Amino acid sequence: MIIVYASKTGFTKKYVRMLSEKLGMDMVDVKELPKVPKESEVLYLGWMKVGKVQGLQKMKGHKVVAVCGSGTGRTAEPSEEEVRKRNGLENTPFFYLRGGCKPLRDLKGMDKMMLSMFVKALRQTAEKDERQKEAVEIILQGFDGVREENLTPVLEWINRKFSLTDKIS
Repeated sequence: MIIVYASKTGFTKKYVRMLSEKLGMDMVDVKELPKVPKESEVLYLGWMKVGKVQGLQKMKGHKVVAVCGSGTGRTAEPSEEEVRKRNGLENTPFFYLRGGCKPLRDLKGMDKMMLSMFVKALRQTAEKDERQKEAVEIILQGFDGVREENLTPVLEWINRKFSLTDKIS
């Protein structure tokens, strides 16, 4: 199995490095996809934006056996079910990994503009909603939620997958 990933700010790549070290798997940036043989099983990791796992659409024609999406929320947003639907993952294992984001002041261009508008909208109702209040703080101050223990469900799935395969062959 090969790990293919898309990471914009480095948080997803932290998970990729952890998995690669633990499992001894090669890691390939989705930008270098021609290096990945079509017949190889792929564990795909990508950062999430509006419920879409970024770069996943480039994996068409490859054997993606599981997908991990990373985001700043405590859980997949809008919901794990909706993320599965938006990414066509109804029959593919999906794991949400809490990642992180850089502080708003460190962002540039369209990302900074869009998140500034998002913060402005969130602040209007943040006083009444703890999740929105937390989201505003995360965007303004930055956040790193990458933790090795967040990989436990992924590692358990991989152990089950390879244990089952070993018993069959």
